[in-house]
Amino acid sequence: MTVQKCYLCKETKPLIEFTHRRDDRYYRMCKDCVSAIISKKEKGKKKLKHTKTHRTCYLCVRQLPVSEFTRRSNGTYFSACKECNKNVFGHRRRARLLDSEGTFTTEEWESLLEKYDKCPQCKRLWDEIPIPSGRKSVITRDHIVPISKGGRNSIENIQPLCYSCNSSKGDKVTLTKP
Repeated sequence: MTVQKCYLCKETKPLIEFTHRRDDRYYRMCKDCVSAIISKKEKGKKKLKHTKTHRTCYLCVRQLPVSEFTRRSNGTYFSACKECNKNVFGHRRRARLLDSEGTFTTEEWESLLEKYDKCPQCKRLWDEIPIPSGRKSVITRDHIVPISKGGRNSIENIQPLCYSCNSSKGDKVTLTKP
C-alpha cells in the first residue's frame, strides 16, 4: 500500500485518502483537511465590497484600485492584493514546500522595516541604493536562518536586506542589527 504525508495535518495516510489528479499524481493535502477548509470557509464567509474601479483585499481588508490586484486570464481577479501576495502567500508557499513552519503578515513586515533606515549588512541608506530594472524597491525579505537550513518563516527570522546583499548571501546564516 502506497502512503503519502499530508502537508497540512502532517499525518501519513494511504493514497486513497488523497484526491487523484488528472495528471496521475495526487494532491499533497488529504481529503479530510480539504473538507475542513471548505466547510470553515463557507461558515465564516462574508461578502467583500467590490466596484468596477476598486476591490477589497480579503487579507488586509483594504479598499484598493483594481490595478493593485493580479488579473487572471479569464478576467477575474485574485482575492488578495499584490502586496499581500508578495508578503504572505509567496513566503508561505515556499515555506510549505520546504516543510517549514511559521508565517508573518504585511503589518509585521512593515513594523520591522520601520526599525531600519539602511541595509543592515552593507550600511547603505535605502534611498542611495539604485533600484534595478523590473523591481519596485531595493528592499528584500531575508530569512536570517534560511528555510533550506531549517529556519522558520516567522517575523522573528526575517530581516530586510538590499537586493544585492540578499543575493550574495545565498543560503548562509547571518544576523545583522539595525
